[in-house]
Amino acid sequence: MRISHRQLVGVFLTSMSTLTLEVVLTRIFSVTMRYHFAFLAISLALMGSAMAGVLLYFFPNLTQPGRARRWIALAALALALVVPLTFVLYLQIPFQLTLSSSGVPSRQILYLALIYLDMTVPFLLSGLILSLALSAWPEQAGRIYWADLSGAALGCLLSILALETLGGAGAVLAVGAVAALAGLALTWGLGKRQLLALVVVLTLIGLVWGNARQDWITIPVREVAGKKPTLIYEHWNAHSQVTVHEISYYPFFWSVDLDYWDKTIREGRFLNHALLLIDDVAGTPVQEFRGLLSEVEFLRYDLTSLVYYLLEQPKTLVIGPGGGRDVLAALASGAPHVTAVEVNPAIVAVVRDHFADFTGHLYERPDVTVVVDDARGYIARSPTQYDVIQASLIDTWAAGGSGAFALSENSLYTVEAFQTYYDHLTERGILTVSRWYFTERPAETMRLVSTGMTGWASAGVDEPRQHVVVVARPNAKGQVDGMATALFKRTPFTQDEIAALKEQSEELGFTVIYAPGLPAHEEVGRFITAENQAAFIANYPLDISSATDDRPFFFNLVRVGDLFDMSLNISSAYRTSVEALLILVTVLGVTTVIGALFILLPLWLGARRRGLPHPSWRLLVYFGGLGVAFMLVEIPTIQRLTIYLGRPVYSLAVVLFSLLLFSGLGSLWSGRAARWLRGPFFPLLVLLVTLHAVAGDWLLHTTMRWPLPARMGMTVALLAPLGFLMGMPFPLGMRWAGAHRPGVIPWLWGINGVMSVLGSAMSIALAIHLGLRAALFVAAGLYGLAGIALARKVRQTESPIVLNR
Repeated sequence: MRISHRQLVGVFLTSMSTLTLEVVLTRIFSVTMRYHFAFLAISLALMGSAMAGVLLYFFPNLTQPGRARRWIALAALALALVVPLTFVLYLQIPFQLTLSSSGVPSRQILYLALIYLDMTVPFLLSGLILSLALSAWPEQAGRIYWADLSGAALGCLLSILALETLGGAGAVLAVGAVAALAGLALTWGLGKRQLLALVVVLTLIGLVWGNARQDWITIPVREVAGKKPTLIYEHWNAHSQVTVHEISYYPFFWSVDLDYWDKTIREGRFLNHALLLIDDVAGTPVQEFRGLLSEVEFLRYDLTSLVYYLLEQPKTLVIGPGGGRDVLAALASGAPHVTAVEVNPAIVAVVRDHFADFTGHLYERPDVTVVVDDARGYIARSPTQYDVIQASLIDTWAAGGSGAFALSENSLYTVEAFQTYYDHLTERGILTVSRWYFTERPAETMRLVSTGMTGWASAGVDEPRQHVVVVARPNAKGQVDGMATALFKRTPFTQDEIAALKEQSEELGFTVIYAPGLPAHEEVGRFITAENQAAFIANYPLDISSATDDRPFFFNLVRVGDLFDMSLNISSAYRTSVEALLILVTVLGVTTVIGALFILLPLWLGARRRGLPHPSWRLLVYFGGLGVAFMLVEIPTIQRLTIYLGRPVYSLAVVLFSLLLFSGLGSLWSGRAARWLRGPFFPLLVLLVTLHAVAGDWLLHTTMRWPLPARMGMTVALLAPLGFLMGMPFPLGMRWAGAHRPGVIPWLWGINGVMSVLGSAMSIALAIHLGLRAALFVAAGLYGLAGIALARKVRQTESPIVLNR
């Protein structure tokens, strides 16, 4: 009995709903639990799918084609109902990230485990559908896997559309609606179940529509500064959740001397602001503006505006303008024109549309140009040079749209980015970057200076020390984090400029930590003047090495050995880095325990006590290696191409869609390529992955200035052969196992899922410590190892491989 076209449609829709749910959950977890938990969605999807394999291992009679058809239909109907129910239950679990001296409290770990088990259920059911289909019709594994991957590819696009139009809760309900359509396809011809499926479809579509019109399910707002602020605006997109909270009737400064704060309040020369939050964590002010620049001159008191005391009428580019504060500061300082580049269109919409009157229609002024794009790519493609390029505290602390475990990697703070900034400065031009400054251990500022100086050196500057000035306002009494502004000038700073900076800094209450010709202060100054900076970096207790495009984790300052150094929790910047690593370890620990209890242990006990068949170690190596290798290619590739395509949502849509779509086509074609298990297939795959690691960056850099449609086309062309070959090994191995060891297919499905979870975490660990390129090299090695393992197994088998033509 062959699998029907209708069942393939059901598999396609099931996979579409599953991938959509996975991406949507990364956004929801980022809002409700913090961005660190984006990785959890990947883990849930893979682990749930692996658990499905275990169920079939203990109930092999379900894999008979006749029974499999009925159970697939029931699982699809259950999936449509479970998706909204598990989500509502998740919102009731009181998990809140808190760290103690021993790490994450045990109660919170328990809550995390409950969330894990609850949200694994939808992925368990979707995995059951696919594993039932593969077990019942292993000779058609290529067609089934093609339907699975093609559905996932379109699910990637659906997730973006759902988030943009329905918001977080509505997108979850949309997943249920798609799953219900899958149930309708899979129950067709089964009598009453068909009618039940139709009712479920209509009900869930009605819920989705109702949520689009009114908030049927609301995502809870986290506390800010010990209280829940009043929410006055909310919008979701594939990039983040954006909320605006009650208007605050006091001036907003990133860093200002207390005397100037008192002066501003006393004289009443300030305008109000509203608080805009990205994923309920990263804040930026939406600055009130009434059209008179003289009313916002108080913004010039801020440390972030120091550069404007050096340059008259500077042509300015602001990276990440947010609510418009830096744009107003530049205009109030005499800038004739400001280009503002914001990656998140939802933030621009807040200023331009929903709060247009409050912001004085700032983004509609003729002397302001607003661009929605990744600033790094926009600057690289722009022929314009600027007198000032400004980046003030640019970080979102939000998970990227790709859904990878994101330790806030940021392509704006890499050596290659600084080289791009240098190339786009005028001869008098200055790059000004402001970051948090912790006096006792200013690692973030030191890493900024290290990266900037290396970038200047890469651009051809012989003595970067002459091009750098660092001015700080250390953490004052009652405050933890101070702030530092680093100025990187295209040409060496003159003595007149340094004298002017020193005078102005003293007047505004700031401290010049380092300037050419002046005494160096504190650790930052000692680092810049050190004769052997490499030795200084190696001996420093935190990671202050230069961030690069290959290792873009600028904010990951804490080494593994410092995880339980509670002194780092004093600073919010370092606490975030500690939290990220601790959460990665915690999630991996929960994943490992659940994987062992629900997958590996049952499989092992079943093989020993019930006499069930078990696979050879070569098969385990093969399918486990495939799981790790695929993730080691997917996650670094998405990260590398985010810079190239300009926005995270483009990387998600194009990269993940291309990999999955062409992997599906490779799976479909694999039925004609079974003999390749003995031949050149795996060497060719290893070679292609290696070429991507070696030459991929060069190709992307060469075509970076192309228009977006051309870059998207190049991305598809680059990923098509890679995805095509990556889609073949799994169905080839399944087909071979189905012909020679059919009882172990659930084993193989389970081990592939568990190792995929570990592979997703391994990709991040390798990228942090060795770089994204290293992850690709390891993937190439694992594909080679998998090929050797199965090739030898094939040679030991006398019967031919079953072909599907």
